[in-house]
Amino acid sequence: MAAHDKSKQQHDASRASAQSDPEEESSFTDPAQDCAGVTEDFHGLLERAEATMTLATAWAENYSSLVRLEFQRTLGAGKRIVVLLLLLFFLAIALIESLCAGAGLLGYYFFNSIYIGFGIFVLAQLLIVTALLLSLRKLRALLGFEESRKQAQQALNDVSALFKQAN
Repeated sequence: MAAHDKSKQQHDASRASAQSDPEEESSFTDPAQDCAGVTEDFHGLLERAEATMTLATAWAENYSSLVRLEFQRTLGAGKRIVVLLLLLFFLAIALIESLCAGAGLLGYYFFNSIYIGFGIFVLAQLLIVTALLLSLRKLRALLGFEESRKQAQQALNDVSALFKQAN
């Protein structure tokens, strides 16, 4: 009887260890259940990827329409700015002419000579044109990429010097 009780205890202990040991439990699982679990995980990932792609596509469509609308707004504003600048350009020319005419009128008023008044008017315009030409000359000197050319030439000289030293 003691032998029977001892074998029953060993059987109960092995059953308890089999239930508590996950490695032994996983080695006895059904391959169909494992495959079903992997398939469910894959389908879950696939659904999340599809949802992400749908969201990304919707975002891209919204973004492209936003860019298109902003571009149209910018073009409209740019057209209005060009029209206003043209108007401002002609108004500036009229202002300069008026100032020159005023200077000529003052010359006529003080010297009582139409020739001196007209001379002052023409002289004022010549001074303005000369000032504009001088400022254009200064601005032309700023055009171009002189410093960049110098840097590129110096870099080429340095590289060619390195190759000459290597040979």
